[in-house]
Amino acid sequence: MIRFSELVNMVILTGAAVILLEIIFRNNNAILWLDVRLLLGCMMVMALRLFILADSPVASNIPIFNVYAEICWFLRDTLFYWKGMSVSIMMLLQVLWVAGGIVSALYRIHGYAMTHRQIRRYRRLRKPEFAEAVRRINAELGRKAEFRIVTSKRLGTPCIFGVFRPYIGIPEMELKPEEIYLVMKHEMLHYYRGDMIIKILCEALKAVYWWNPFVYMLGDLVSSMQEINVDFRIVRGLSEMEQLEYVDCLVKVARHRVKRKRENRWEISFRKESPSEVHKRISLMIKNQEISGKKTTASFLLSAGILCMIALCPNILTFEPYAIHEEDAVGTVGIKGGGICYLDNKDGTYDIYVDGQYFKTTKTLFDEHIPVYNTLEEAMGMEPR
Repeated sequence: MIRFSELVNMVILTGAAVILLEIIFRNNNAILWLDVRLLLGCMMVMALRLFILADSPVASNIPIFNVYAEICWFLRDTLFYWKGMSVSIMMLLQVLWVAGGIVSALYRIHGYAMTHRQIRRYRRLRKPEFAEAVRRINAELGRKAEFRIVTSKRLGTPCIFGVFRPYIGIPEMELKPEEIYLVMKHEMLHYYRGDMIIKILCEALKAVYWWNPFVYMLGDLVSSMQEINVDFRIVRGLSEMEQLEYVDCLVKVARHRVKRKRENRWEISFRKESPSEVHKRISLMIKNQEISGKKTTASFLLSAGILCMIALCPNILTFEPYAIHEEDAVGTVGIKGGGICYLDNKDGTYDIYVDGQYFKTTKTLFDEHIPVYNTLEEAMGMEPR
């Protein structure tokens, strides 16, 4: 099980990374020059790390001497005893976390089941134009998945749902043959890129970290980047006229939308509810075509470096509380005020020196991280054997 300090460290550093990604996402030029695939990949690395409730094997500990240690002791101190068991605030928080996680997971499972039940009741759309669009797109992509195409007045925008038996929902609106092709390709690309699986993983992450607002921010960022990533994939290779048709299609669906009381978390929609999101996607598509030829190897390497730092920092740095109770400190030494080292006496014993002063002799190396020296002069030169 993950330690408290590791959990706090992961939440704080991941939260800082999410805020940085949110700032990047608000800047269209930053998204374009950093590359949407790297941004999405970085977000997924962060999400997957949060699933691993264990210490990172490559983390380096950084001691914190003030406040943090006192908070940890306060949380671990016994509040009362229940049936002979010591109960602390930390234990109560763990119980609350587990209970909240179970409730959150059941809520999301119920929502998925209700969405599946609802979409199965929608009327099947059997117009040949849609079936032809599916065949054409499958041929282009070299895939052969079967999609159940349904329609309903309750659908405000095209969407896709399902992992093994995917449904594509189409609102009751008039679409020209080329618009049908663009809408179907958008939803099918979501499916073939595994976006529905990623959405399920994000919802599972929200169920586990139901108390962490940064996880909800990360889920929203992943969803937005999925849409932008698919947009870029569709317009890649299209002529300017065909790109304008795709933009017109986005606007047409936006104007047709039916306002719903609550967005369905389990559907991947053709467009976001917010008009500003549609405007952002259109702006990004246009600018991406303008600068796509200007991107260099250096810009991609810079992007990879920045995003790796965002994804890796929570895994390589751990801020640890450094303190012991006064009654446990008698006869012990620490490194807060200076250095500690062993001197090898060559007879199976070691002298312990603290800040250049002899402390005691021992036969056991009780901490492998403390350096061992042959002479005191060597120790003062900081060159362990």
